[in-house]
Amino acid sequence: MAFKKGQSGNPGGKVPGTKSNKTLAWERLGDMIVNEGAERYQKYLETLDDKKFADEFKSILEYFKPRQQKTEIKADIDVGPRTIGFEE
Repeated sequence: MAFKKGQSGNPGGKVPGTKSNKTLAWERLGDMIVNEGAERYQKYLETLDDKKFADEFKSILEYFKPRQQKTEIKADIDVGPRTIGFEE
């Protein structure tokens, strides 16, 4: 028996908006990484000497703060000293 266009083969099926088991599993993994994983990583960082801590800190920092590109500004003219004043 063929269904008419737009007719479901399972009208009492999954409710719209219900998350799949795969989505639920990914959310549980994400929660573990953000919570338990972060706590474990923090404890690990506390055991490191300054040099190793700096290396670890630098390696993970890029995930929270994107690298900024250095920009050098050059001028072909001498603009002399500049002052900024505020009027009252």
